Amino acid sequence: MKQCVLLFLLVILTFTYGCSKSTETEEDVFYDVQKYFNKMETYRCIADVKVKGNKDTETYKSKHVFKKPDKYVIEILEPAENQGNIVLYDGKQAWLYNKQIDESFVIKDFEQGAEKNLFVGHFLKNILTNEEINMSFDNIDGKQYLILETETPGNNKYRSKEKLWIERDNYLPYKLNVLDKDGEVSIEVIYSEFKANVKVNDEDFNIKTGLHYIREL
Repeated sequence: MKQCVLLFLLVILTFTYGCSKSTETEEDVFYDVQKYFNKMETYRCIADVKVKGNKDTETYKSKHVFKKPDKYVIEILEPAENQGNIVLYDGKQAWLYNKQIDESFVIKDFEQGAEKNLFVGHFLKNILTNEEINMSFDNIDGKQYLILETETPGNNKYRSKEKLWIERDNYLPYKLNVLDKDGEVSIEVIYSEFKANVKVNDEDFNIKTGLHYIREL
């Protein structure tokens, strides 16, 4: 008799949990995602990037480090001919290092281009300043994702909108697509090894001393 009662309770709990998850709306998940990312001050990850050009598609893998509001480091891992090249942005100026020729230079008043669209941090900043956000759910390989879509500021025909896939269970970013004015994907970023609130100091983004910690990523 006890086994029957336990089995009945297990069925009830499973049914109740399943219903609560299935009736959860995009707005409910988005609210939880907002809470998660509002607490995220820094992150680091691996980014696999595809950039669609007029004739060819370029692919590369890189390490990303980001600190609010807009400081970042990109270190190229692949392809081999670009491995070790670095872009470090401290919020105002950029330091570019070419490992192959062992030379670096600084660009003052650096105007960020397509590289800023690779970062989850910039997308989330855009979300907070844009009232028009489209939300939907997607299922990829058995995992549930919340998709956030919004327009990209700047009136660039190659970077008109952005879509971010966030895993529903743990709120980790999975994929970011940048769309052109025709709705075609111009940039795709797949994130892995995403770690939020890692130890990153302002000194790590200092143009003169920032290189020292990159090898520890």
